[in-house]
Amino acid sequence: MKLEGTFETIPLRELIDMITYSSVTGALNIFAEQLLGHLYFRDGHLYHSDFSDAVGVEALAGMLEIARADFSFVGDVITEQESLWGDVDYHLQMAERLAYRWQGVRAAIPSLDLVPALLVAFEVALSRVGPSNHQVLGGIDGNRSLKTIAVDLGWAEIDLAEAIAQMLQDNLIELRRNAPPPQAQASPPSPPSGGLFERLRPRSGESTRQPVVERPHLSPDDLVLNILRS
Repeated sequence: MKLEGTFETIPLRELIDMITYSSVTGALNIFAEQLLGHLYFRDGHLYHSDFSDAVGVEALAGMLEIARADFSFVGDVITEQESLWGDVDYHLQMAERLAYRWQGVRAAIPSLDLVPALLVAFEVALSRVGPSNHQVLGGIDGNRSLKTIAVDLGWAEIDLAEAIAQMLQDNLIELRRNAPPPQAQASPPSPPSGGLFERLRPRSGESTRQPVVERPHLSPDDLVLNILRS
């Protein structure tokens, strides 16, 4: 069994219903610009989904956000991965709610690879966010991406995104494409000119050059006399 088309002719929700009622086994492949997603069915039961770097309900929610995409269903294709268990209607309800929440912040936060940076002093921001978002505020250092902060805090990405969207609306932070480059370190002082001895002298702690004391030139006879007199 093979079925091809676009979401404009058959929306994703209807496709899933069709495959479920048909009790078929195979993979529904989703092609959206440069993104690729898959939904795997076994006897009509949806047991795994992946989209970009997300799996399970998060992947399903990401695909439900898409308005335009091509699809292709190929029968008898299976995978060993499994991220969804139970009733497909339950998964769809959860995914639709998650997709709705993402749609509310997607315009402000197009990517979780963006890096948040404070626009005001930390103490000012702390007084203007609710206690539930203090953890998020503490994770903003101008270097870590939103995805990294979510992982470090153990937060769901949508929860973090909604907190960040509120901070953006309050003009407390901005989002940058990349972390700022590290500040350039001052160049080390140029070594003193001269030979190796001159370069080693400053390391030994000598600050000034000691005058060289020249000994008087003595004739052999004078040298012998000096020895006898000593």
